[in-house]
Amino acid sequence: MLCYVMVGTKVAAVSRKTNTTTHEVVGVLTKGDTQICFFDTPGLVLNCSGFPYKDAKARVESAWSSVNLYEVLIVIFDVHRHITRPDSRVVKLIKRMGERSIPNQKRVLCMNKIDLVEKKKDLTKVAEEFEDLPGFERRFMISGMKGNGVKDLTQFLMEQAVGRPWEEDPFTMTEEVMKMISLEVVCERLLDHVHQEIPYDIEHSLIGWKELRDGSLRIEQHFLTNKLGQLKILVGKRGSKIGRIGIEANEELRTIFKKQVHLVLQVKLK
Repeated sequence: MLCYVMVGTKVAAVSRKTNTTTHEVVGVLTKGDTQICFFDTPGLVLNCSGFPYKDAKARVESAWSSVNLYEVLIVIFDVHRHITRPDSRVVKLIKRMGERSIPNQKRVLCMNKIDLVEKKKDLTKVAEEFEDLPGFERRFMISGMKGNGVKDLTQFLMEQAVGRPWEEDPFTMTEEVMKMISLEVVCERLLDHVHQEIPYDIEHSLIGWKELRDGSLRIEQHFLTNKLGQLKILVGKRGSKIGRIGIEANEELRTIFKKQVHLVLQVKLK
């Protein structure tokens, strides 16, 4: 959600389900003569002793490796959840990120979802809790949903820019970015409709991508599962669930891409 607010278009799925982001996605903000590239990684996982699980999935291992690559590392956590359902693992993770020794990297701590916190004194208490945490250049209170505090964060990031050629064309959405967005939009709609029933082992992939003669776009994506019960849940009665997911995702993609989109979704057994 934060990246969407800053960049101005969807680049990653947003869901109440933990670990919605399954691969690194990129968003680009170009303002005047400055360009910022945002890399949204899958969530980081710690075990009880504070170190990554040895058997972590590839996406988690990739996320841990990628945090060393960026000039600014933004650690975002849910301040409302921290107040209502505190989790010591989150605090331990934040501390660990601040303690990492990465030359020339600046770290920023963003306390997100402040719009959900009713009492200002609760926010003050959280700010004081993390005030003396080492390793963080700045701390921001923000709301990705409402946009509160995002302007200040954006300004800080713009000030960190260095002189060099732009990484991305500011006026063109590349085909690769469009493909990534199409997967994220469908993923978000899937999790909205089957939040409780569907685990993380469903395979979701882009099968076909073709621009038609009339300028419209045909996109085909498949969901693969090895369980018949999961297939039935995804499809729904007479195809109602996968149909609704497709209709909603198609409408959103049409708005983002500003062209007619023909989205085809299929659910299959592995």
